[in-house]
Amino acid sequence: MKAKIIKVIEEKDKNYKPIVIICFKGIDGHSYKTWTGKSFGNYIRWFGAIDKFRSNIKREIWLDGLNLKGKNLIDADSLKY
Repeated sequence: MKAKIIKVIEEKDKNYKPIVIICFKGIDGHSYKTWTGKSFGNYIRWFGAIDKFRSNIKREIWLDGLNLKGKNLIDADSLKY
C-alpha cells in the first residue's frame, strides 16, 4: 500500500515511555496510523521517514510497501530499511 505521512505526534504510552504516532492518508483516500518509539525494535526503520517529514516544508513524504494490520492500522514492521 502507498500512503503519505500527514502528521507525526509525540506522546507517552501507558507506562510513560515516549512513543511516536504516525498518521497517513492512503492513495485510496482513507486515513491510517501506526506507532513506534525509541524503545521499539522497528524505530530504526521509521526514524528516517519521521526526520524527513519534520524537516520537509512541503511535507510530501510518500511511503510504499506498507501492509495493513487492521482496518486503519499499518503494520509498523512493514516498512523496509
